[in-house]
Amino acid sequence: MQEKFTFNIEAPRFKRKMIFFKEETEGREHVVLKLLAYLLFYDERLKIEVAIGAHYKPDLVIEGDHGVPEMWIDCGRITLKKVESLAEKFRKTKIVIVKSEKNETLSFRKQAAKRLESFDKVQFVYFDRGFVAGIAEVLNRSNDLVQWQVAENVIGMALGDRVYETNVNLL
Repeated sequence: MQEKFTFNIEAPRFKRKMIFFKEETEGREHVVLKLLAYLLFYDERLKIEVAIGAHYKPDLVIEGDHGVPEMWIDCGRITLKKVESLAEKFRKTKIVIVKSEKNETLSFRKQAAKRLESFDKVQFVYFDRGFVAGIAEVLNRSNDLVQWQVAENVIGMALGDRVYETNVNLL
């Protein structure tokens, strides 16, 4: 079932209302990962779920010149074939893979390192165990969210009356 989630966001670099959609084949964790990626990589040009004329559609993207994105962000489940294709086609694009937890990320990263020639331009991000799942469990159709920086690579979030904190692990 498709779901729509509205977030009234107050973050260090912006304050706005955002709408995220969950497609039938996606879990709520995917919505949370897209939200977190938006918060972490915020740029006025960052767009969510926009087709850019490529075979694949990014979860988030900053478009660039001549159809070559400046940044491509994919969240959750992604195939190695897709990452290989993106890295080969968009040689100057920063590619970011956002996953929920450490084990999943390290396993995928290890496989990608064996198959990608331009592995150095792919960045991986993951969070503390249970952080993404915990937020996904309490999502409502309408959500008030406050995000703040706790320390370097540590963020805090208040979603409704619940408070969360996580390390933001970058590889």
